[in-house]
Amino acid sequence: MTEEQWSKLAGRAGAVLNYGIKEKEWLKSSKMARLVAEVPYLAECDKPETTAFSHLMIYLTAMHESAKDVFLHTPADDTNLYTRLFPISGFIGGDASIIQCCLDLMTLCMLSNYNNDAEEDKKMGKYNPINAHKWNYAAESEALLNKINKTITPEIAAVYTAEDAVKGYWAD
Repeated sequence: MTEEQWSKLAGRAGAVLNYGIKEKEWLKSSKMARLVAEVPYLAECDKPETTAFSHLMIYLTAMHESAKDVFLHTPADDTNLYTRLFPISGFIGGDASIIQCCLDLMTLCMLSNYNNDAEEDKKMGKYNPINAHKWNYAAESEALLNKINKTITPEIAAVYTAEDAVKGYWAD
């Protein structure tokens, strides 16, 4: 995806969500939002713009205060690390290894975010699969890092890296 395509896509998403100047600036600089939108282009999927926009809107909607509760992690999401990414994991065609690497990066970020938030979530009584001993951060993050390190391409790394993911900033 070119900078022009990203700017246009982010601008459209910001318009639909009625973002103000600050939110639009955040969106254009967000590494995770860019990765979410970039996957269909990196993988050379069919209909990349439609897929990128759809996935970006789901990502942004999931973080919006009015819809956050719809996307909260529940025990039903514990069976598979990728379950929560289901709404943004549909692609038409494309290189499966590139798609999987990008999903692995997103999953590692999500897992790292749970790890970073574990103490605060415990105090607030918020469900966290790490606190519930359903996911083992050390083991799962190591497995994801091993997969990512074997499959990441320079093109993916130009957008988002494993180092970005382990910071756990889902809304960066």
